[in-house]
Amino acid sequence: MVIILAYLTVIFIWSTTPLAIQLSQDGLEFYSAVSLRMWLAALLSVPVVWLLKQRLAFHKQALVSYLAGSVGVYGAMMAVYWGAAYIPSGLISVLYGLAPMLSGAIAFFWLKERELTPARVLALLIALSGLTLVVSARLAVDDNAWRGILGTLVSVLCFSWSAVWVKKANAGLHPMVQTSGTLWLSSLGYLLTLPLFGLHLPQPWPLTSQLGLGYLVVFGSIVGFMLYFFILKYLSAARVTLITLVAPVLAMSWGNLINGEEFQPTALRGAALLLAGLALYQWHRPLDTFFARSRKKKAPAR
Repeated sequence: MVIILAYLTVIFIWSTTPLAIQLSQDGLEFYSAVSLRMWLAALLSVPVVWLLKQRLAFHKQALVSYLAGSVGVYGAMMAVYWGAAYIPSGLISVLYGLAPMLSGAIAFFWLKERELTPARVLALLIALSGLTLVVSARLAVDDNAWRGILGTLVSVLCFSWSAVWVKKANAGLHPMVQTSGTLWLSSLGYLLTLPLFGLHLPQPWPLTSQLGLGYLVVFGSIVGFMLYFFILKYLSAARVTLITLVAPVLAMSWGNLINGEEFQPTALRGAALLLAGLALYQWHRPLDTFFARSRKKKAPAR
């Protein structure tokens, strides 16, 4: 029951995160927005660790696990924050729907969690067809949309790789310890790259940006990451990233209701195809069984 509740909470948080990212960048440059989020979240994570009567671990396996998580917190967040200025928040969540396939492919070679079946190959083709429609529809509306799409796809790749690597590290850390260690290591990365981008605070600082940043620090980072690492301990990497199959539907609704975002009909059809492909990828067994029976019937009798 606890795992289910954590899973549903992560779905809600992840569905609102793309919109919160865009709101937090109201008058704030992408690097300032993401670095402030991670630095504040890292500071906030320390008292939370103490309240839970835990302490950070510094043995080799723990450090590897922090580094693995940082691929998602530093690499993925940098890329998606950069791209968020060019595409709607709902589209970001839709593109993140590719995460289960990417993590499943990585886990197949790295963790031997999954296998590529005929039904999954078909699912991949369907999802890629949907992605093509979504991308083409957005590019027809905005010439600069390729920046947002590229940034989000790089982010998805980093996120998927990070999920599998944390699973492989198997450090056995408390979820909040994993979260805090990951945030601090990622914060170091943001500090090292600060001279490249600089920190620029707007004057005045819009209230929407402050509220978006606050939401991302508390819920998007502390609560969201802690619950994410919690369910990652008990479920496969591909199963955890299945969240990205549900979140896009909610994310498009939030974007429409709160930010007035609208999708072109072609983009909606593409999103539906992409999500259908992802659904087939996860629930592939009936179709694989059908394919197997068909091959047996066609095989010549000996």
